[in-house]
Amino acid sequence: MSAEPEEPFGTPEELANLALWGAVLTQLEDNLETFLEGTVAEQARGAAADWNPPAELGALPESLLVRARLLSKAQNRAYAQLRNESRSNRKQSKLINSLSGPVPPAVYLEVDG
Repeated sequence: MSAEPEEPFGTPEELANLALWGAVLTQLEDNLETFLEGTVAEQARGAAADWNPPAELGALPESLLVRARLLSKAQNRAYAQLRNESRSNRKQSKLINSLSGPVPPAVYLEVDG
């Protein structure tokens, strides 16, 4: 998914910003992939909750714009999926709560059937 140039050109500050943005996008992509795998959902939620962009992060380099847009679209799809799953869980919870308590055990046991 990388749209980075093969041979970056620019000032040392621009190259440092490009490298920093590349690392940030990679981290966000990895977090999204881990979350979507669902194998370590709690760890992914924790990583997402604790994540803050680096303070020294400059403007997004133009060479990373396509990659950032693709990541943003993937994050939006994941958010929509979570929202739908949350709605489904609330519906199931309402259904379960609408039941009238535990069912009493059977009085008779059929042994010939």
